Amino acid sequence: MVKLPSFDTPFDTYCATNVIGEGGAGLVYEVTNSSGETFALKCLAPERVTSERLKRFKNEITFCQKQEHPNIVKVLDTGATTIKNVKSPFYVMRRYPGTLRTHIRELKHEDALRVFVQLLDGVEAAHLWGVWHRDLKPENALWDHREKSLVVADFGIAHFEVEEIYTAVETKETARMANFLYSAPEQRVRGKQVDHRADIYSLGLILNELFTKEVPQGVGFKRIRDINTTYAYIDDIVEPMIQQNPEKRPATIDAIKKELIGRKNAFVALQQYNAATKQVVSKSKPPEFQPISIVSFDYTNRTLSLKLSGNVPPGWAGEFQMGHYSAIIGYEPERFQIRADTITIGIHEGESERVVQEVVNNAKNYVMIANSGYVKRQQEIAARADRERRANLEREVAEAEFRKNILTRIKL
Repeated sequence: MVKLPSFDTPFDTYCATNVIGEGGAGLVYEVTNSSGETFALKCLAPERVTSERLKRFKNEITFCQKQEHPNIVKVLDTGATTIKNVKSPFYVMRRYPGTLRTHIRELKHEDALRVFVQLLDGVEAAHLWGVWHRDLKPENALWDHREKSLVVADFGIAHFEVEEIYTAVETKETARMANFLYSAPEQRVRGKQVDHRADIYSLGLILNELFTKEVPQGVGFKRIRDINTTYAYIDDIVEPMIQQNPEKRPATIDAIKKELIGRKNAFVALQQYNAATKQVVSKSKPPEFQPISIVSFDYTNRTLSLKLSGNVPPGWAGEFQMGHYSAIIGYEPERFQIRADTITIGIHEGESERVVQEVVNNAKNYVMIANSGYVKRQQEIAARADRERRANLEREVAEAEFRKNILTRIKL
């Protein structure tokens, strides 16, 4: 019986209990930590350690540590161990009960698109970071069927362009791509440029397989309309995705999502890279907002000045001054002047300290209410923009569909 290794990090010890996967560069173990919790651990195999693979493994770890997207695997801990006198790096991640491969045949058609959208979201998030996977297949999509949650994993041969990530290492001409079934045509030819559109090709194959349970190859492959006419429109999405020429594929995943939204798939969300937070966020979400608070005050020449924790965003002052509050007569919220990070109000001559204290207390309440009102208003604006965007996409798709039918069915 082969003794399985243990793995030490500065923070924990992980004991391997089983080998649950093997890739082109390493092994994936099921491990338990010192508290008895179960995780998955990916380790670079000692006989496969090369300078190129070490750099790629470091890229993979760094990327999966930095991002917080729910559909990209998260690195929880990392370290290195010595196996066969070779120092081999490893990282720890959540243990998922299966992959998309283990569940793809039992997946119902009504759930297939929701699963695919999670895969789209994860890959798109990587693309928005300047990272393309280049090894997409159902085995690399970890799936929890109980939570119906999916994460994209195994960025081992990904191309990285994120500035913060370790120096990019491009695939050598002699490097073998392990993923032949799902690889794009340009990945199989030496010297061909491979970019994010290779992922779009693989996603097209997977999308068709989710419904037909077969991977499209060549001409005459099984189409979705042959299986379920309700989802026949997806054939028109798959076809451009799996074009041999990458120039003829959709340029971005966003374009694929817009087509799905145009078909009234309400669960599809558009994403964007938010440079302020360095995260990928939904376009329908309101901008990040740090609640305003009063941090200090001053009183000069019968003017009370309240210093805020930051400049107020556009629209916040309007929420503050709505006037729907209890107030001291003469010191209603609409009487306050708000500029940048300061609120001021004139204090009437002869007012007592008690009145000034009440004005300050009321101002603190107005700020809290303004914060709440601002967030709610921004959510309403984002939701309205999302509804308008979806309605426009639905009209565009309907018009394109009508035009296609006219051109194919009407005869001169």
